Amino acid sequence: MTTSLATLAFPYFHQPSLRLAGPFELMGHKFGPIELHLFGALVATAVIIGTAVIRKRAVTEKLDPELAARMTFTVLIFGFIGAHLVDRLIYFPKDTLANPASLLKVWEGISSFGGLVGAAVGAAWFIRKEQLGLEKWRYLDVIGWGFAVGWIFGRLGCFSAFDHPGIATDFFLGETFTDGIQRHNLGLYEALYFVPLSGLFWLLGSKRRAPGFYVAMLCVLYPPVRFLFDFLRIVDVRYLGLTPAQWGSIGFMIFGFLLLKYTQRLAAAENLQKMAAATPSEASTTAAAAGAGAGGGRRQAGGGKRKRK
Repeated sequence: MTTSLATLAFPYFHQPSLRLAGPFELMGHKFGPIELHLFGALVATAVIIGTAVIRKRAVTEKLDPELAARMTFTVLIFGFIGAHLVDRLIYFPKDTLANPASLLKVWEGISSFGGLVGAAVGAAWFIRKEQLGLEKWRYLDVIGWGFAVGWIFGRLGCFSAFDHPGIATDFFLGETFTDGIQRHNLGLYEALYFVPLSGLFWLLGSKRRAPGFYVAMLCVLYPPVRFLFDFLRIVDVRYLGLTPAQWGSIGFMIFGFLLLKYTQRLAAAENLQKMAAATPSEASTTAAAAGAGAGGGRRQAGGGKRKRK
């Protein structure tokens, strides 16, 4: 196989780490050291930048940025828990049965689609708790914006750790793995894909969209790509020939298409809700404007009749 540009620029490397504390010894047991790896630093960057984007977008959409930030925090907590549980129970069920205590080690082993499922559960819980009503879709949309941007940095973390090695390749973005074979680095591919996807969101954001539009777009545009990428993986468990993420991709994609069809109904319901919440003066102004428009239409129609005579 030929040497690729990515191999020259990004050969396999052991992640740099920063020792924060330790090791410790307590009651005859050794703990630590506590270290910060590049993967963790990039995931933290994803959270910080993603949250900043969410807060800014919430202001643009005339939503409460503090409420959006609290919803984001809830989604992240549920997401990390879901990511770990799916990793242990779906990807490594035998290992988990042999060592059930690994379920409590939330810092060891995560699944991205498990994180999405956990995030969805967290969002549903928060929406119910805060009784957001139809406005929930506007908040979910701004979180979708932040997700698209943050995912770039999160997947760069996966790239740096080479967490998702693929089959051998001579593709120009291939990277040398620990076994000395040039392989697809699927974390890099996803990071690169989300750059134009985030740009698309920014372009679409110049116009106000129906509630739920960006959530639907994420569910429509990301799962098909992930579905295809997983055929290149070499280490994932398979169920009926597909990885757990591929089954998850099918589910999210179906939901995305259904939601995309439903967004116009959500927009109509949102408008009705705004009209119902309008003050009497606003309602009378709207009614007067509507009456004037109707009268003008009648006068125009009458004039047309006289002309025809």
